[in-house]
Amino acid sequence: MELELTHVDYTTVGLTASHCLQLLPSSSAAGGDSSSRNASSSKQQQKVVVGDQDGVLQVFSMKKDELQIHFKTLPHDKIASVKLGGQMGSVPDKIFTAAENKVRGFNKKGKMFLAFETNLTENIRSMFVSGSDLLVCGNHVYNHYKDCKEVGSYLCGDAIVDVAALCPNNTSRLITVLACSGRVLRILEHSRVRQTLELDSVPTVLHVPKGLGDRILCGFADGKVILFHINLMVSEVKRETLVEDPENLSAVTCIATYDLSGDGKDELIVGRRDGTLQVFTMNSDEYQFEMECTQIYRENFNESVSSVQVGCIGANSYAEIVVCTYSGRVFGLTTQCISKSLSDANKRGSVSMAPDASSKLHKLRAEIYELEQAIARERERYQLSTQALSTGLSAIPMLPVNDSMILCQEDATYSLTIEIPTPIEHVLLQCDAPINLIDVEKNSAVVSFSECDKMSGNSLLASYRCQSNTNRVDLKFRTVEGQNGTLQVYITPNLQPKCCQVKRYSIQPLSLHMIVQNLPDEMASRPMNVLTLKGAFSQAEMHNWLMNSIPEIPEKIYGNERNRLVFRHVFIGTVLICEYGKAEANFRSDNISTISILKDFITKEATKKRIKLEISTNINEQTIPGLIKLIEPKIVHYNKLTKDYQILQALIDLDIRNDEEFETLSEEYRDLLKNQRQIETEFKKQPTILNRIYGILTDLYIDKFKFKGVNVKTKLPQLIELLENYNYDELVNFYSVVKAIDDE
Repeated sequence: MELELTHVDYTTVGLTASHCLQLLPSSSAAGGDSSSRNASSSKQQQKVVVGDQDGVLQVFSMKKDELQIHFKTLPHDKIASVKLGGQMGSVPDKIFTAAENKVRGFNKKGKMFLAFETNLTENIRSMFVSGSDLLVCGNHVYNHYKDCKEVGSYLCGDAIVDVAALCPNNTSRLITVLACSGRVLRILEHSRVRQTLELDSVPTVLHVPKGLGDRILCGFADGKVILFHINLMVSEVKRETLVEDPENLSAVTCIATYDLSGDGKDELIVGRRDGTLQVFTMNSDEYQFEMECTQIYRENFNESVSSVQVGCIGANSYAEIVVCTYSGRVFGLTTQCISKSLSDANKRGSVSMAPDASSKLHKLRAEIYELEQAIARERERYQLSTQALSTGLSAIPMLPVNDSMILCQEDATYSLTIEIPTPIEHVLLQCDAPINLIDVEKNSAVVSFSECDKMSGNSLLASYRCQSNTNRVDLKFRTVEGQNGTLQVYITPNLQPKCCQVKRYSIQPLSLHMIVQNLPDEMASRPMNVLTLKGAFSQAEMHNWLMNSIPEIPEKIYGNERNRLVFRHVFIGTVLICEYGKAEANFRSDNISTISILKDFITKEATKKRIKLEISTNINEQTIPGLIKLIEPKIVHYNKLTKDYQILQALIDLDIRNDEEFETLSEEYRDLLKNQRQIETEFKKQPTILNRIYGILTDLYIDKFKFKGVNVKTKLPQLIELLENYNYDELVNFYSVVKAIDDE
């Protein structure tokens, strides 16, 4: 089953953030109970509410294919969120906007009835309205207001990404769900954490299906959508992955559910950062588990989708997906079949049109002509103002950049997305740390590299020249642990006068570590190497050093005399446990290289501040066999891939022409020829991955003996030979040979 949707453009607003678009319920809609869920019973035309970064809130609707603006506010502070609300059991037709630390309320006619200044010291990033309850979140602070009076607050260590509330069994009981950047969902009641759910990826957006009080949908940075069933009677929270990401799609930015087909079962609508919009069928209208989600629609609109809502906009009885993009395009994808009746009038190719269509065409042509004339006048005025005798200065304001850098667990790479509201001419990359750029198929840009002079401190110089009308660039790169620096991205938009904007991204020494909340018993029981640091440093100073050395560390720590953080290496699965307080820090890891990198970096940072450190290390020899066992499957797989590729090339040279010759081959060789394309595709990536594995194990060898004061770089060719002809016992024995090295 494929869903056919027709694209209809509506309007363009300023730059938009997530949750910036809502649909007012139709005048004939009933209350907010389950019988009228999604307003699907009435199917009456609805009004669109959209707020932008210029601080403008506007409400519009469509009447006879004409855009009707009902009200539009004057520019003000940037609008971070737009929500609808109303009294419990009534139509949610009140509009609430969040800008800086203020919440404003408007009725559907544009009259402001609420101007509420919260006591947040941060700008509001996310908001949720449920009856008389108002939930607002900054980066780290959550506040709960009831009838504009504060009834609770919560201080979160990591950044709060989104907030939503559940009302179990449609009662007055309010359960708050916070999506946090530390890969957790925190479930709050009465502003106290009652449960913490650890996640595999960073959550990006929350969505509560209407009429259900105990289920919530969550989108993730790795492209997945997961359904959570929060049963307050038991501690276990059921979860089911509804949307996987086999094609390496980008982060989920918005989610909606609606009965598009009219069969009584909701469809799932997912918008993504790379501009992809997907619609999935769900086999249950009650969001039961073991659901099969089938994709029935997919389209890419070339810029981030910031908000998605579903209702009736263009015509009665026709459901429509309303989409708002980052640059402010608002358009619809309607289920109504809009056909253009054009008939060939003669051989010259002229067409006959309905009278109303002809008048619209003439009106559009007149508007285009007026715009062209206005542009010509402004261009002429600009040219005059930049003459030699003029004292004027030509400049453009700073361009807002919608960017994100995410660590991908599957292949241990970083995904960097750059998006601006105007077309990009080219992007230049400069980095003083060694990183490897990876080709991205969906990238509409040509990359070229420049030679780097090691004396200049440059490890990477590359440029991406974009095609016309490209306003986003997707980059992927691999880092090397132990090497830190700064990646500088110079973005040049296709504007006059020429300008460039710089974005800087830190590459930390332990860049391939991700934070985890609960360490499994299997990992906690591993043998560990220990690093202990003592000195005249505060807990805040140590926290700052760790922030500069490991990604995903919360910006702030609150009230703990001794802080504890746990990390996992995304490529090989080793762990790092950090426990630190004032004047003392303790680090444990089953990877000697991790301890060595951390020791070198913190020592350097302490030296800059002239803080004397007392350093003690305890290197456990038993950690080496365990690490080799962790990485063994990768060594075996990629060594086998290399041999298979070499045999495959020899088989291709045999030039087998018919089935009779093919049958004379052994079954192993026949399988190689059958899987030729898969082997060749994987082998193209193999040298880089195999080099990473060899690099990790050679660093382990060097770091182990560095703690003993021995230089073993002359032994590395033997180690590489052992890795190419891998044998577990021989490799472990090579690492444990100390006497021969000490004698040298």
